[in-house]
Amino acid sequence: MKSNTTEFRIFIVILLLMIWCNIGLAAGGKPDYWPTQRWRTASPESQGMDSEYLLKMMKTIWEQKIGINCALIVRNGYIVFESNSYAYHHSDMRNVQSCTKSVASALIGIAIDKGFIKDVHQPVLSFFPDRKAKKLDTDKKMMTLENLLTMTTGLKCRDSHFYQWDGLTRMQSRRDWVKYMIDLPMVEKPGTHFEYCNGASFLLAAILQEQTEINALTFAEKNLFAPLGIYKVEWPSNPQGITIGWGQLRMRPRDMAKLGYLYLNDGLWDETQIISSKWIKDSTRKHTIASGVPGYGYQWWIITDDIYAAVGYYGQFIMVAPKEKIVAVFTSSLPFKAMYIPIGLLGAYILPSAKSPTPLPENPGVNKKISSLINHWQTTSPFARTKMEMAEEQIKTQSGVKLKTYLNNEYGFRVSHDVMLLDMERLYALPPPVIFERRGLLGFPVLAVMVDDIPLGMALRQTGNYMVEFYKSWPQIKYAKIKKQELIQLQEGLNANYVEIELKYLSRKIYSVCVFAYKNNKIIGAVVGGEKGTPIEYLAVMAKSLRFEK
Repeated sequence: MKSNTTEFRIFIVILLLMIWCNIGLAAGGKPDYWPTQRWRTASPESQGMDSEYLLKMMKTIWEQKIGINCALIVRNGYIVFESNSYAYHHSDMRNVQSCTKSVASALIGIAIDKGFIKDVHQPVLSFFPDRKAKKLDTDKKMMTLENLLTMTTGLKCRDSHFYQWDGLTRMQSRRDWVKYMIDLPMVEKPGTHFEYCNGASFLLAAILQEQTEINALTFAEKNLFAPLGIYKVEWPSNPQGITIGWGQLRMRPRDMAKLGYLYLNDGLWDETQIISSKWIKDSTRKHTIASGVPGYGYQWWIITDDIYAAVGYYGQFIMVAPKEKIVAVFTSSLPFKAMYIPIGLLGAYILPSAKSPTPLPENPGVNKKISSLINHWQTTSPFARTKMEMAEEQIKTQSGVKLKTYLNNEYGFRVSHDVMLLDMERLYALPPPVIFERRGLLGFPVLAVMVDDIPLGMALRQTGNYMVEFYKSWPQIKYAKIKKQELIQLQEGLNANYVEIELKYLSRKIYSVCVFAYKNNKIIGAVVGGEKGTPIEYLAVMAKSLRFEK
């Protein structure tokens, strides 16, 4: 009897250890609870995350005065990090802007699952039999629901930021918004080209209403929000009572995280399949090349092959990284040119912090610093912060660009880069012959170190053309041309080729400064790129830092 009791106690201890080592994961990888009523919290280390990275992220947001209002990180179903800036509270609803589009996509998937819509291949005009479209041609007849979802309608939409919302303003001035959209002229065949179109997302909401006989908000409340325990939302309609499918949805960050968590779990929630796993997969894979990021799915932006995001103007994000079992939510007040900074924070800090699938040793010292900085961030008013910064400025000395050195022992050289450039390897794969890369939070500036065999007969002065051809091999690069080229000498007397290249990467104009040298039958190069407006001198400081060991 005593022996059996001892064995039972040992079994219980082992069982408890197994549970502790897998907190957040039940058998088969399913969550051990569902946050329908409320989210549970846990320390980063208990979920295998290194809190040092999260502390660095908070310091970066604070020190660089990045306009983030809320940062929330979920791993394995537990909130491991949550911070709100001054005057914001976790219970406040936020305008999620174009993250709304991803919700509209989810509702289309549910409507297909429930039989209200046959499939994504239905022609758009078939949903509106009572409206006769103007400028009707074969291309317009071919436009499908999938073309709306992937922003490849072929319509002359022109209603985004790039057109100062002109098309959106025109549509809102009309009595019948649906009629306005289907009357637009076609500029190309559907499916040919990605063109961001808010009106396309509005048509998704209109189609939902036509097929279900209730508006998108009511349909969402019944079939999406309520099952997830989301009850505090606002989503206005247009004057005709059609929900505004492209934006203006207001909800709490923790509820935004629930949507991401639903997608992380392939549409399953508390043993109920809210959205089919097929729709989740179809929605979050690349259907077309988009502007600003590698691809676009069904109203979801594809960041990498396995990371996707709902993205809203001013920097609203729901990012899902299935491999790391992470959902990251940001609400922000960022200017347009800086609105993708949250992707940089994900790549530089959040994903690298996910060190292990099992718990790490707790780090109470660092977590105490995080709590202190979160409190400081939430309670310091802009006026108080300005006073602090003025005091800091009085004692700060200007030292120019602070550099950090990359040392390559295999080939005996080093290159220095701005300390503000970070390791983004999880987001940006290194294309051969690149062996080292560091990027800014927006993806630029970028420093790349290249090592390659010298092509037979290629002179050093031809390395500029070599780099142009390398750029042209990328489908995202529209053109690349040499603006300046000259032979220089590095400090140790080694000849090098200095090259300035202008190129267009997606919709961005980029300037690249390169320094190439030949050593031990290898091309070794330091290549630094920046967006238009980045000083050439700043890029050249890093490119010209290439040094060889004697």
